Amino acid sequence: MSENILETIRSTVQDFLAPELKTQGVRLDGIEKRLDDSRHSLEQRIDDSKDLLRAEMRALDARMNTLESLIRSLTQQVTMESSLRERVASLEARMPKQ
Repeated sequence: MSENILETIRSTVQDFLAPELKTQGVRLDGIEKRLDDSRHSLEQRIDDSKDLLRAEMRALDARMNTLESLIRSLTQQVTMESSLRERVASLEARMPKQ
């Protein structure tokens, strides 16, 4: 009798549980693959975004350098103009009045 019960349990496991476990394993493998694909896609998008941001930062850096150069040039011109005005004013003050 106990052999009959064991045979029934073994048969049930082989006929029902084993295929069901295999099916669930295949489903889990599919889910894992999709998760891996999604993770890879997300990592690629992040890398692309980083590359784009780096390129934009380099362009912004170049613009900043250009602006700094322009500001230095304008500052020199203003300083020179101020100096020239002082000299002209000094020369005008020395000129005889008519």
